[in-house]
Amino acid sequence: MPPYPLTGNAGGGLTRVPPPRPRPLPRPRTGIEEVIHEAVTVERCLPTPARADALSERLLDYIRATATAVEAAVSGRPAGDPVREDALTVVGEARARLGLTAGDGYVSAVIRIRSLGRGAEALLEQQQLLQLTTAQAQAPVPLPHSAGPGVLVLAPAETCTTCHDLVEKRHDSQARNDWTAAHETNARLEAHRRTDHAHQAEN
Repeated sequence: MPPYPLTGNAGGGLTRVPPPRPRPLPRPRTGIEEVIHEAVTVERCLPTPARADALSERLLDYIRATATAVEAAVSGRPAGDPVREDALTVVGEARARLGLTAGDGYVSAVIRIRSLGRGAEALLEQQQLLQLTTAQAQAPVPLPHSAGPGVLVLAPAETCTTCHDLVEKRHDSQARNDWTAAHETNARLEAHRRTDHAHQAEN
């Protein structure tokens, strides 16, 4: 008996072998990601001199613009903040690569392209990390024993100034990534609404 494609033998007992799962397709790269990938793997497929010049100019423009954007994104963080220090280190290293000259030969131009690609790659990763950090800071603080899925949220018609002040303080703590203060403020808000608002309702 000939072997069957979904069995592990040529007959007798039928031991089913599941077909291989298709591999997930990789996420398509954006424009700058494609340029960076080409630059950091430039030795695999050497570019023409014209393409080498175009890659260099694209990477130089990207590094200058993104380094400034990353600096601005962390400018409000206090000195010594690890996110700020990491970002400024990446910016400094990327800008140092801007000073590298291409030299007179094709080989030195290729080496420079790869160096610029590494600097641009680090800046891109840093920018994505900062966007993720910002999104996390703006997300509600998950706390037990609070109304709703995460934290106490005020109704649009709420007029209590104490509630609004506490919510504002909680938001400021989140923006600073000070989660201890955010939790404490949310606990104060919860206690205030449980006691003071309950007394108001009774009266």
